Amino acid sequence: MKKANKFIVHADRESVYSVFMDPMKLGPCFPGCKKVKQLSPTKYETLVEVKVQFVPIKIQGVGELKESIENEKIVVEMKGKPVSLAGSFTNTLTANLKTIEPNQTLVEYEMDFEMTGKLASIGELLMKGSSNKQSEEFMKNVQELFQHT
Repeated sequence: MKKANKFIVHADRESVYSVFMDPMKLGPCFPGCKKVKQLSPTKYETLVEVKVQFVPIKIQGVGELKESIENEKIVVEMKGKPVSLAGSFTNTLTANLKTIEPNQTLVEYEMDFEMTGKLASIGELLMKGSSNKQSEEFMKNVQELFQHT
């Protein structure tokens, strides 16, 4: 399942790239992200809690930077599994950054989700029912990082 979107951040491209390269700053922008732990310069661990039909699901994952073009593009792959549910997931995030004006950066991103097991059936409901809401929340959270800098 693929999801693509774009949004504008009121900051220069280098600053936006810096945040996208820092899992400790970017991680909390994802809805439901409760914990981010740096494992190496290119790997990190996360704990995400989401609700599907009022049922909380905890998901543990490990993210890895797969590709980086300085100030232009990043590709991150996240693999994981729910804590108490059969299944697993892989999510590949590709983000491209383009300067619109000196202090405006266009972020174009695509997420490619693959799910297996029980998570796949519940994940389908989650993605269909709330992916737009979660996408909006992610974009808003990233934009808010730059409002106070």
